Amino acid sequence: MTERDDFDKIVAGLEIDFEFPDEPADPAPVDPPEAAQTPVEVEDTAEVPFYREVSPTPLIPRHRGTILAWCGVLGAPMLLVVWTLIGEILPRPMLAGAVLIFVAGAIYLISQLPEHGPSRPDWPDDGAVL
Repeated sequence: MTERDDFDKIVAGLEIDFEFPDEPADPAPVDPPEAAQTPVEVEDTAEVPFYREVSPTPLIPRHRGTILAWCGVLGAPMLLVVWTLIGEILPRPMLAGAVLIFVAGAIYLISQLPEHGPSRPDWPDDGAVL
């Protein structure tokens, strides 16, 4: 027989019951909450704004470059889809031009994204921008 270690000495004194019930016990019935007898006073939230008021951004961009970039990003794939639906073979220079216009427009739009850094007053806030 092997020598008993410290764990066996600790466990030897425990009385463990490994019998499990055949059926689980029924849960106690839950009483429905009673309706409040007194009316709840609501504070006037118009006085204390809980969010920062942000003016909505215009749907149509004001800069000519942004409009042209969006036309390139959306127009180049649409040109390829329409040309494919027509059933014609697009010449390689036009295909390369459409790809370059799409890439250039995407790069321009990405480069125009606002930078969120320490210079902004709400810099550590990573919440949603509506």
